[in-house]
Amino acid sequence: MTTRILFLSPMRSISALAPEVAEELGLSIAVETTDDLNAPKVVKSYPGIEIVVSRGGLADQARQVPGISVVEIVMSLNELLGQLSSLTQQGFKRIAIVSRANLFSGAIGDFRILDAQVRIQPEHSELAIQTRVRQMVREGYEAIIGCRVAYDTARDLGAKAVILESGRIPIRSALLEAIRILEAKKREKLQSAQLKAIIDNIDEAVIAVTPEKEISFFNRHARRIFSADSPTASPDFSRALQVIDSAEKEQVTTINGNSVVARSIPLEFDKTIQGRVLTLQEVTRIQASESKIRSSLHEKRLFARYHFSDLIGDSKVMQQLAARARNYARNDSNVLIYGETGTGKEVFAQSLHNDSRRKNAPFVSVNIASIAPSLLESELFGYADGAFTGARKGGKPGLFELAHGGTLFLDEIGELAPEMQSRFLRVLQEKEIMRIGDDKIIPVDVRIISATNRDLFQQALSGAFRQDLYYRIHVFSLRIPPLRDRAEDVPRIFDFYLKRFSARSGRSAALTTAAERWLKSYGWPGNVRQLKNIAEVVAYSETGVVDVPEIAEAIGEQAPNAAEAGFLVIPDAGTLKEIESQVIRGLLARQPANEVCVRLGISRATLWRKLQRLPASDIPG
Repeated sequence: MTTRILFLSPMRSISALAPEVAEELGLSIAVETTDDLNAPKVVKSYPGIEIVVSRGGLADQARQVPGISVVEIVMSLNELLGQLSSLTQQGFKRIAIVSRANLFSGAIGDFRILDAQVRIQPEHSELAIQTRVRQMVREGYEAIIGCRVAYDTARDLGAKAVILESGRIPIRSALLEAIRILEAKKREKLQSAQLKAIIDNIDEAVIAVTPEKEISFFNRHARRIFSADSPTASPDFSRALQVIDSAEKEQVTTINGNSVVARSIPLEFDKTIQGRVLTLQEVTRIQASESKIRSSLHEKRLFARYHFSDLIGDSKVMQQLAARARNYARNDSNVLIYGETGTGKEVFAQSLHNDSRRKNAPFVSVNIASIAPSLLESELFGYADGAFTGARKGGKPGLFELAHGGTLFLDEIGELAPEMQSRFLRVLQEKEIMRIGDDKIIPVDVRIISATNRDLFQQALSGAFRQDLYYRIHVFSLRIPPLRDRAEDVPRIFDFYLKRFSARSGRSAALTTAAERWLKSYGWPGNVRQLKNIAEVVAYSETGVVDVPEIAEAIGEQAPNAAEAGFLVIPDAGTLKEIESQVIRGLLARQPANEVCVRLGISRATLWRKLQRLPASDIPG
């Protein structure tokens, strides 16, 4: 067993006692008898020693050796009283106790003990002890109790001299304290090794800087980044100090040709800043990790990329809807989203997830209508190994399991077959599933967000959809308005997609005022999905200014019958009356006169007068 404790003694009697006490404690120690002058030399001769156990001047001298912990042996009160009792019985009435201060734990002064006058006088050096003993003898003190120096001086002066012995009790206490310190050092070394292993193996470079701008610690990644010539070269951290001196807490900078994201973190201790810690991540590593994570999540469909901030619309109806959705997100109840095709039901579903307490958990999306009824059960609930012919070896978890802790989005929930509705209801009630071909119950914690473009309530009333299931999934509801009901949002949404697609082609495009008005007037039967498609077509056109004809042509390509598409073609040339006539003819071709009056904001009499100006052949029959 390696010896890590050195026992330094000023007297052979104490040196002989120390190993006996150590053996009782099952402790291996080294023992040396020396004086104050030679104490540092003796300590340095034991390179493996971590703790020195000693007393008086020897303890003070041992502290001068770097890296050494010192445990002091203090005077036992029992032993001191025993020595005083012996002296008083011998008739001594004036007794002085002279030694190092650390032997008495700071005691000093005159005391009356056992009918004797006792003076305790600590000193800081051997010379001071000798001087004090001489003074005590001159002042009439008959007996001197003290350390080896005090003992020798008193004896030379002819006074009664008694040496301060350290018995079993103080030696045992000191060795126990040494054991405690060794165990604490061992824990500290282990924690330090663990911390170093962790910091050296994270993907970030870490540098600790003192308040005096000195580097006190750095890990291997920091060495690599700041060693310009080679990994073994001495790192130059001057650039790191420049980053810390800047006012920015986080910045993108360049270190030896590497782009890094640097973060400066204040190191606070005892309510004061005791330096800073600088962390640096290489941009290439961040990009690689992000690409890997995104690829994995995309493959598994376990992420939600939309947030409420992605919603575009300043209309009152959209603002109110978004506010209500944010409130629903904070709760954990199921949500049913109504909306026509293309209104953005999944955008709302993902935003609800990303604004909820489940945002860091999976988001799993499934379109009920896109999966054959015969396969839907295995997709939702999974299956066990060998459950059926062609089953994957080892089985497969279902979407409920994949969404555990997160959100399961069921689009087109109205397409759920009647035979599946019963099992689906049971899962919602019991919060547990069983894979196909298995007998094990698996608990699941999933929030259900459903979406439909059908009137699910009427389906429930008619029996096409279970009423109990309807009320399970319809705790909260959101009705997303079609674009025709929030026409004021259309130009902004169109412009958003127009700029996105134009940027991809290296072009820039802008809407004219007439085009914005026209966008508002069009019915957009395909809602946002149709609007996005038209913006993409227009974005790749050669013109940089997008006007009504470009939009009308794009819609015409997708809806060959212009009248059915719901737009009017206005000629580029012509008088105001001719253009007005064109608008009236186009509207009357599709709508009754009453609706045309409402659309144009005119009375029937005004419409009649304008019709009188049209050629008879142009008036709709």
